[in-house]
Amino acid sequence: MPEIQAQHDCIHLTDLEPVDSFGEAVGELPKQTGNNFYEAGTHYAGTWECEPGVLDLDLQVTEFCHLLEGHWILTSESGQVTEIKAGDNWIFPNGWKGRAEVVEKVRKVYYMIDHSDE
Repeated sequence: MPEIQAQHDCIHLTDLEPVDSFGEAVGELPKQTGNNFYEAGTHYAGTWECEPGVLDLDLQVTEFCHLLEGHWILTSESGQVTEIKAGDNWIFPNGWKGRAEVVEKVRKVYYMIDHSDE
């Protein structure tokens, strides 16, 4: 029988480690760290943090996110602007393309399904 896996007090985690970039940097690559606590095939969950900067995204995932701290401005390839602030939830749909501007350091918790092998 599968058991519950939990990651506690995500806002205060101190064991985040450097991770590959979530996107292509526009200018200097912002520092990105994370702690992936759940993995089952193509499903992942954890906590991710990014310093201020700009990333171009071309996502092959479906990802639910909850922003614990910070401020992001997400601009889709079609021009839709979505402002995300601490306390907000959102979904990155599979195939989303656009620009992510990290205005203030962000920390999010996420649940992601990777579609890159489809």
